[in-house]
Amino acid sequence: MTPEGVDPGGEEASATPAGADPGGEEPPAAPASVDPEGEETPATPTGALDRLRYLRKPGTWLAGILLTVAGVTFQDVLTSTAKTVLSLDSLPDRLSPQSAVEVVEVRNVKDTGDFLVRDDTDGRFAAVLDSDQSWWQKAGIVDVGQSAWMVTLRGRATQQVRITDIVPELEGGTCAPPLSGSLVHAPAQGAADVIPLGMTIDAPVPKMTVTAEGVGSHPEPYFTGAKAKTITLDRNESEAFVITAQANSAYCRWRYRIHYQVDGAAADMVLGRPDGKPFELTAELPDAGRYPSVYFRSFLCGNGGYTPRQWFTATGKAYATSKAYATQHGGTGVPCTDHH
Repeated sequence: MTPEGVDPGGEEASATPAGADPGGEEPPAAPASVDPEGEETPATPTGALDRLRYLRKPGTWLAGILLTVAGVTFQDVLTSTAKTVLSLDSLPDRLSPQSAVEVVEVRNVKDTGDFLVRDDTDGRFAAVLDSDQSWWQKAGIVDVGQSAWMVTLRGRATQQVRITDIVPELEGGTCAPPLSGSLVHAPAQGAADVIPLGMTIDAPVPKMTVTAEGVGSHPEPYFTGAKAKTITLDRNESEAFVITAQANSAYCRWRYRIHYQVDGAAADMVLGRPDGKPFELTAELPDAGRYPSVYFRSFLCGNGGYTPRQWFTATGKAYATSKAYATQHGGTGVPCTDHH
């Protein structure tokens, strides 16, 4: 009789585990356990149980919280340090040289001289002159003969910015005939203590010039020529200058293109009025008689007993006659017989 599990040939046969398929196939997985209420609970692998026990430990949660807080704190410190050392608005030229110059202010500083009231053909602007001390800032007012704008620029780059030229660019590439309307003739005052730049806008090639101090001085090129200069801006340094434009025979509209260099790179920017519109200037009409009305201050009439700062109104023809008489014989050039 052959013992159980012994091969008749004398070799022991390997015992077949209980529940194993004699054909060599593995038995099916053990069924899920059944909880006391009769619902099955999925079987959990041994590795997953170990990880679950690890995550349920209080020390693991505490370590995770501490690491999260430390990471956020380090990020805040790093961000604060970066903003202090490399402020975004103090190194704009690292990103683009176009951002190296900031326009702080563009302001019309001409409040005296000659002005044109566009579309005023019946003398109604006289009431505005009497009631509004800032009448020259109203819409429809155009400088006549000369304009003056104060421009303030600030350097934003860590490297010094050098402004190498300021060039006017005419709207449409050319000027037009002088405008017609009522003329306001007011006295002139002194200029501010800033860099006085000037140009003739209706010249064939307008060039920025500066007039040296002294009697009989003539305008000299500022950015070009043998005595060429530049305007420098260090970081956070501001520079103000007044650009005076003159028109002798035409009406012009334009913007300025400012050329500068920073850290060896050339760049430029376009400058217009604060409202985004171009600057504009008209020459005085060759025949002052073409103005429907001319307004002027009473003190130009001399000691005639008139109220100070009183405005006079005259026709363009009367103004032209007085101006011609003053040119030949001297005088104020304004007709002081008509007033309101």
